[in-house]
Amino acid sequence: MAKLYKLMTKHGQLFAFLLGLLIVAIFFVTITTNVDAFEMMDEEDQAEATLFDFGLRATITLIIVNAIIALLFGIWFLIKEPKRSLKMIIGFVVLIVVFLITYNSADPGFDGPIANTLQQFDITENVSRLVSAGLTTTLILGGLAALSIVVGEIYNLFKN
Repeated sequence: MAKLYKLMTKHGQLFAFLLGLLIVAIFFVTITTNVDAFEMMDEEDQAEATLFDFGLRATITLIIVNAIIALLFGIWFLIKEPKRSLKMIIGFVVLIVVFLITYNSADPGFDGPIANTLQQFDITENVSRLVSAGLTTTLILGGLAALSIVVGEIYNLFKN
């Protein structure tokens, strides 16, 4: 695992760029060779065409692979450097605490004007609270990030 880490540290961006370039080239060739036939189809057949499937599947696959690799390297760093990963653990705990607070304080929305829409799309109270908690957590963390940028810049202004 350490050899793979060193290899990816040294050449990882090049590998990612070349893989992306290869996928774009394959997708480009697929589209350009079949675009005339696609344009001649009527709208119903175009909706069922599989011309763009490769690009979509490749993108989804790369996102999933990258998420798995990022998770594995994060776990590897936690195990290898437990003292240095303390900040990451504290940050993750703070994230979970903020999410739990927003989840428990979230209004499921089944009594207001949105109640009909929630029932129409068969959205449960739990799903409504999860979505509300996720959005609220994102807004809180985004606000804290913006505030920390401003405070940091003001601190640097007076420091220098």
